[in-house]
This record gives sequence, C-alpha cells and structure tokens, in this order.
Amino acid sequence: MRGIVPVLTGILLALYPFLMGWCLSHGYVWQVSVLLLVLGVLRVVVQKKNNLLWPLTWLAVICGGLSLVFQSTLGLKFYPVVMSLGALCVFSYTLWKPPSMIERFARVFEPTLPVEGVIWTRKVTVVWCIFFALNAVLALCTVFFFPIQVWVLYNGFISYLMMGVLLLGEWIFRKRQQKIHNESY
Repeated sequence: MRGIVPVLTGILLALYPFLMGWCLSHGYVWQVSVLLLVLGVLRVVVQKKNNLLWPLTWLAVICGGLSLVFQSTLGLKFYPVVMSLGALCVFSYTLWKPPSMIERFARVFEPTLPVEGVIWTRKVTVVWCIFFALNAVLALCTVFFFPIQVWVLYNGFISYLMMGVLLLGEWIFRKRQQKIHNESY
C-alpha cells in the first residue's frame, strides 16, 4: 500500500493542470485547493526525510493553502510557476553543492559513473536549470495574460511535452557520448 501512494500522488500531481481546469470551469475552486493540499501532505508523509525535493512538496502545500485561505484561483494557477522556480533552485543548488541533480539520478542506474559521465550530467543539469527558468516565465505569462484554457494547455500539456523532448534529446546525446567514450554513463 505504501508503494501505491507515491505513484498515485505523482500521477495526480502530473494531472493537476487538467484537474484544475475542469474544476475551475465547473466552479470547484475550494475542492481543487484541498486536493493540492492533500496531495502535498501525502508526499510529505511518504518522502524520505532527507529528500532534496522536499521544498517542491512544501511549495505545493503552500499554493493549495493560500488558495483555500484567500478563496482565490491565483494560488492554484501559480503552482506550475512555483514548481518550476523551486526545481530551478534545487537543481541550481546541486551545481553549487555536488553531486549535480542529474548525476544523482544517473547514479541510481550507474553507481560507478565515470568522470566523463559526471561532467556530462553536470552539463545536463545546467540545461535543466535553463529549461526551468524559461518554463517559469512562460507559466507566469499564462497566469496573467491568457485565459484558463491556454493555462491548462501550456501547463498541462505543452510544458510536459517539452520536458519529454528534453529527456529524449538528452538520452540520444548521452548514447552518442557513450559511443565516443566507449563507456556507460
């Protein structure tokens, strides 16, 4: 049961923009605020205490809480902006205090990462930092300058598509780098 909660929570957080768009179009503002709060609290409960991604979870709780307290959709609409900025901060922090975030992810599958792999993962972490900064700006624009349908389309589909393209692109380039260096990282 404990393994299902993180997966379900992650899926619901990924679907959040669509859930929010539907809830707002049907007048369920407080319900989606409570959903975000509950999802955030569930993640706090199931995450490891030393997890580097905790700030992102607490930001979700804060966005849901502010929206509920002030009975405003603004906290809900800011969730993707805050998540991108939070991810930018976390990823940037790991550049300052290594290992980089992508190196941490890589070492899950490749514990003995060669030096070339460490250099590569650091560069990829920088690319992700740039992505999160740009994504935060675009998400912020959808909050203030576009209707909710554009907010949902960008934050619920386009930004995820861009993340997928970035992941796929990194995988393709990594495989090319591995062939050049004849090593796996």
